[in-house]
Amino acid sequence: MAADDSMVSGDQAWPRESYGWYVVFVLCVCGIVAFIDRQIINLLVEDIKADLNVSDVQISLLQGLAFASFYATVAVPLGRLADAVNRRLLIAVAIVLWTLAALSCGMADSYGELFVARMFIGVGEAVLTPAGFSLLADYFRPRRLSLPVSVFTGSSFFGSGVALLAGGALIAYLAGVDSLVFPVLGELRPWQAAFIFGALPGFPVALWFFLSVREPERRSNPQLSSGVELRTGFVQALRYIRRHGRMFCGIFLGLSLVAAANFSMGAWVPAFFIRVHGWEASQVGWVYGWLFLICGSGGVIVGGWFANLLHARGFCDSNLRAPLIGVVLALPFAIAFTQVESAKLAVALMVPLMFFSTLPFGAGTAVLPIVTPPQFRAQLVAIYLLIANVVGQAGGPWVVALLTDNVFGDPMQVGQSISVTVGILLLTSAFFLTLGLQPVRQLLSQETRGD
Repeated sequence: MAADDSMVSGDQAWPRESYGWYVVFVLCVCGIVAFIDRQIINLLVEDIKADLNVSDVQISLLQGLAFASFYATVAVPLGRLADAVNRRLLIAVAIVLWTLAALSCGMADSYGELFVARMFIGVGEAVLTPAGFSLLADYFRPRRLSLPVSVFTGSSFFGSGVALLAGGALIAYLAGVDSLVFPVLGELRPWQAAFIFGALPGFPVALWFFLSVREPERRSNPQLSSGVELRTGFVQALRYIRRHGRMFCGIFLGLSLVAAANFSMGAWVPAFFIRVHGWEASQVGWVYGWLFLICGSGGVIVGGWFANLLHARGFCDSNLRAPLIGVVLALPFAIAFTQVESAKLAVALMVPLMFFSTLPFGAGTAVLPIVTPPQFRAQLVAIYLLIANVVGQAGGPWVVALLTDNVFGDPMQVGQSISVTVGILLLTSAFFLTLGLQPVRQLLSQETRGD
């Protein structure tokens, strides 16, 4: 389906919202599968380090740079593709590709092989999130979009929780087993088996998505449809970003930095509890998994609801105001949880930390399809995700590892590295979110009748 052929004015009848919520549900399942493949490595840090004889910094590159490097290469072209072709088919193909990459992680015998396999898992978010946001913007009216986007975004945290819970249970089941023998694949280590089991759901999910989701008509927002913005292409997308430079600086950097804070914690909190508090990986998976499931997913969804509430009370900048509030409330807990001696108290402090630090991802990311014309909506989401993954996924965990290895010089000081890194990232995020408030408010000050 060509972009020009699928553009409509927005005056046609919208799809039934009940079906739109079904699409949200299917996208959420896809997101859960993607994040199981992406995040299960965080529980396997100690086993991979021992088996492959690598350092914290090398592990951080597997957690972040491997994923982000591939993403940096293909994110924007794939976003452009999502703005021009059938998004349903594109997402289904992407699910199959990242599932094959996750299976390859389980067959890796060296650090280099694992690094390359981790790179190609990046195809998941490079396609799923931009194309998914674009789909939802054509199923829901702009004023109704924040909550569906929040629920979809929350699936990533739900998926991380499932990865931790399932991974922890699997590690406990495989405790004491040196290797396993699989048909065709042969003998594998337990950490390799964890990657294999995590990847298997991808194939039936890809088929389900392709068979049950319809491609909607692409709709324009009358608030944004004027002049050059009606033309398609990456150059026009960049011109639109430049025209609203302060707004996108606030959105891209503000949300990317809070993403970096969350990636830093996601990557190293398991190691913190294992090293400092003496927990087993299965115990970390159980506790941290439930935190992701309840507090992480809940924070994202409440963030969307909170943004809608603020909008109803007259705050046109609600999609950045809500994230700013979440970041400020999360900051003291981010610093405190690694400083207490009791593991139980540390977990208790992580409850509000997880909730408030994930609140921005529902409200904040929903602003992108709202402030962006449809002909390059997926491209701008892809640009945001490119920045978020380079700054957040690659940068955040790497800085924590760098501090642990080269500044504190002691693996037992990983908690100090987490507090310093996350504290600075959240403060900087608050600055950029504040920077974006006024331009978002100016752009969206006039509500379109009939949204």
